Amino acid sequence: MDEHRIEVEREVLVYFFQLSNRLQVLLDQQLKPDHLTAKQLFMMIVVDSFETAPGFSQISERFGTSRQNVKQLLLKLEKNRYVKIYTDQEDARYKRVQLTPKAKKYWKLRDQRDLFMLNNMFQNIRMQEMQKVQETLKKVDENIQVLSGEGRERELHEN
Repeated sequence: MDEHRIEVEREVLVYFFQLSNRLQVLLDQQLKPDHLTAKQLFMMIVVDSFETAPGFSQISERFGTSRQNVKQLLLKLEKNRYVKIYTDQEDARYKRVQLTPKAKKYWKLRDQRDLFMLNNMFQNIRMQEMQKVQETLKKVDENIQVLSGEGRERELHEN
């Protein structure tokens, strides 16, 4: 085993956790006046990323957490009128989610603030470096999926 590599891998893992926590704290502070959390904001991004109104299972897979966690976040967003949860017309057991007009208006107002924050967050990083980080994070995500069993399940379904 390459001890230097193991040391670097551990440090990278620590950075993942630190960055995740710092980003969540920063976003939570910025979103507090809007009565939102970073996770709720991310949930709205995920809901809006589908072409048609998704169900809890679809959201859960893309969000990367359990259906129960998704449901809890969505119920809070529904309470604050950012999403609408409704029963599928073809299958009454299936719940769908869509952003409300209030959420869409909120996103239009956020655009400039978000762009400013992104520009400042990545200001000293060249595009080539950004693309390399993007590629690397995708590979790490694939490896995590394999470790958690998701990758094997996908391979079985694809074959």
